[in-house]
Amino acid sequence: MKLKALKPRLHNVMFHTHTVSGIVISFALFVCFYAGAVALFMDELYQWENPEARIDAIEPEKVDYDKVYEVVSRDIKNFDTDATFGMVPPNDKNPLIEFYGGTKDADGNTQRFHSAVNPRTYEVLSDGTEEKTHMARTIYELHYFHQIPVVGIYLSGLVAFFFLFAIFTGLLTHWKNIVNKFYAFSTKGKWKQIWTNGHISLGVITLPFQLIYAITGALLGLSILLLAPSAFLMFNGDTSQVIEAVRPGAGMKYDENALVINDGSTFNKIYKEVNEAYPDAEVTYLYTNNFGKEDGTIGVRVDDHTGIGGDGIFIYSYKNGQLLDATEPITRSYAKGTLAVLIKLHYATYGGIFLKIIYFILAMITCYIIISGVMIWRTARDKPTYTDKQRRFHHRVTKMYLAICLSMFPALAMIFIGNKLVPIDMSGRVFYVNSIFFTSWLVFTVIGLFWNDYRQLNRSYIIMGSILGLCIPLANGLVTGDWFWVSLLNQNYYVFSVDVTWIIIGVFGLLVSQYYLKRKKGTMQIVNKKEKQYATIGKPEEQSEPVLQSFSKPE
Repeated sequence: MKLKALKPRLHNVMFHTHTVSGIVISFALFVCFYAGAVALFMDELYQWENPEARIDAIEPEKVDYDKVYEVVSRDIKNFDTDATFGMVPPNDKNPLIEFYGGTKDADGNTQRFHSAVNPRTYEVLSDGTEEKTHMARTIYELHYFHQIPVVGIYLSGLVAFFFLFAIFTGLLTHWKNIVNKFYAFSTKGKWKQIWTNGHISLGVITLPFQLIYAITGALLGLSILLLAPSAFLMFNGDTSQVIEAVRPGAGMKYDENALVINDGSTFNKIYKEVNEAYPDAEVTYLYTNNFGKEDGTIGVRVDDHTGIGGDGIFIYSYKNGQLLDATEPITRSYAKGTLAVLIKLHYATYGGIFLKIIYFILAMITCYIIISGVMIWRTARDKPTYTDKQRRFHHRVTKMYLAICLSMFPALAMIFIGNKLVPIDMSGRVFYVNSIFFTSWLVFTVIGLFWNDYRQLNRSYIIMGSILGLCIPLANGLVTGDWFWVSLLNQNYYVFSVDVTWIIIGVFGLLVSQYYLKRKKGTMQIVNKKEKQYATIGKPEEQSEPVLQSFSKPE
């Protein structure tokens, strides 16, 4: 089946645009998808990374939320009730109560803090000055480049935008034979053809998924830049009205000098009212603004975790408990539901653990598509029509891209190991764990730059990542005593799942690396002593187009 082809000039424009946009964002896009795939399970990883959270979960309805506020305000120095603060009720993934608030010093300087409270003993497990663990959140923040100050999230938004551009130009480029190429996928033939077949076939399969992430990533990353034109067009430049339209309660005004009252509504009362009104939805967040004052409010967020429109926000008056604003699940307006839908689509929080697994698999396939695109770009330029200087440049760029991307596998294993090697009560623990991750990523990347054979580069990273991955459950067992069989018996299923997943990844990776070791004699020959580039010598008909040995399967 052939579809109508583009005109030659338009086809060439689309082809070169797709190539340039793709190669420019490739390694940054790989980081977004790879880190984002792991960050999907940020909540599920919490018990593994924080041994203090390995307690029996308590039903959130039985928690005294007013008491939680009292113990935190008592134990946290300079606790600021005027600032927004809130708490996340306990759940199966995280049995602790997460408390977020702010402090104010004598000079009026404010600072946000995060603390955890045991829902059984109401013991404040940290004073809020520093977090005990941040591993999963570090990976999550990496997927939108939070480590780059100020502009990081905008860069991730731009990467997503150009990814959307690359998707459409790629679709138009292959439009004529896209159906035939999809069914003609084969692992035989020249490497350029293998990479192209895989790139197109898997790209078509994952196209809806990639469109979701390109659109939501661009909108979330560039939200401020996108809202500004809307403010000028519809609200005479008032951005606060735009924010109020898409985020319930954002337009409410508070007076810090408002009258203080002591007999206002309580967290427990508001929680009970919402929980009884929506028994099938989970209360995900309790928060307040200007608490204890006449114009103060208490907000509640709910989510049923099963539908894309199953979340809602309710805002009550602290003074009399009257409902001031409601964004009800399912029946909410289009404007108020837009932002929530984007977030649910992006973070896969609407279909349970199995949807996250599907997202993870599709994200890994997208990582392969990105790498295959780099290899297509490289092999297409390994021709006599390019000078030796140009070919060496293409080789160095490819090697650098592959080193940055593929070294994330062993570096990811290192942050898991670092999370266990650094003592949980050590001061500045988060800094040391993060330093282990980023330093190891840098070291692994630099090491990869010395491997000129793409096959060796990929195989070495697989071996390193697999061995380090097998060390993760070992480190957890030695440090915490929760070996994976102990976690299973104690019904700590999230801890058990993390350890077993890394065992499966490690064993599978070593098996794959052994497969890479099987080569035909005489397949490797040095073709350029300066760069130590290697060529595949195969059948006589294949030798007309020399292709650098890649990191794919051996012949």
